[in-house]
Amino acid sequence: MFSIKFCQKCGGKLAVKEVDGRNRLVCEVCGRVHYQNPIPVVVAVLKKSDERKIGLVKRAIPPQLGKWALPGGFVEVDESPEEAVIREVKEEIGAEGKVQGLIGVQSDDSKLYGKVIVIGYEVVLINDNLLIGNEVQEFKFFPLSDHPPLAFPSHTAILQKFEKTYKNPVPTVDAIVEINGGIVMVKRKNPPYGWALPGGFVDYGESLEEAVVREVKEEINLKVTRLAQFHTYSDPDRDPRFHTITTVFIVKATGSLKAGDDAKNVGVFAPDELPDDIAFDHDKIIKDYLKSKNKQDKLQ
Repeated sequence: MFSIKFCQKCGGKLAVKEVDGRNRLVCEVCGRVHYQNPIPVVVAVLKKSDERKIGLVKRAIPPQLGKWALPGGFVEVDESPEEAVIREVKEEIGAEGKVQGLIGVQSDDSKLYGKVIVIGYEVVLINDNLLIGNEVQEFKFFPLSDHPPLAFPSHTAILQKFEKTYKNPVPTVDAIVEINGGIVMVKRKNPPYGWALPGGFVDYGESLEEAVVREVKEEINLKVTRLAQFHTYSDPDRDPRFHTITTVFIVKATGSLKAGDDAKNVGVFAPDELPDDIAFDHDKIIKDYLKSKNKQDKLQ
């Protein structure tokens, strides 16, 4: 385990001492503790947006030369794990990718590098302009149900997690609440930032109607007295975090307007004075609602 002999700061000799209940390397001159931490690695479960297949690389370098693995590699000191996995995909197969979300974190014991922490991401190919890198013998897409054994236990575990939770769109609800001719919006405290309609994720075991009633109470402190479905929005890019499908309700509610815990602020905006920084596709939703409302008014 202990292979370093001299301090990287002052060059003094290192000795094994107990620190925080564990044996660690400590410089006898300057006292610096030389922690030996796992090396971070990223891998991509690479898929096409319209196919239930995953892309694997056949390794052209040790360890596990000639075996199939998830594309990936070490995280550089000046990049985030997300940046690293996109760079590794580009280097290994020449394609541009987009991170869809975190799958999970595993660990491996490497003969070359010791303990490594492996971070698995779901990545969608943006293009098919493949150019195989020097570290790869071959790249190929395999069906999720029929792929070769993977070179590393961590890769197998991450792919198993992905297979168990293969991404389906996430259901959400949003509420259009009007007060004195204005539309109620909340200033989001968490990313993606901006102003948004009250709403959120549908909990397991509740209906869409129950979810929107709960969200309106939690986010703007109003009690729903009447609601009606307006429209459903399902663009895969409507939420930058992952694919969501939202069902929008037109809501009548009573009570004292107040921002909930996950909102910075709450406001009522006239249709012609909406804020500039509107999150998700809520600008389109509001415009669709106003257009529908004006059409109904003309028919009456």
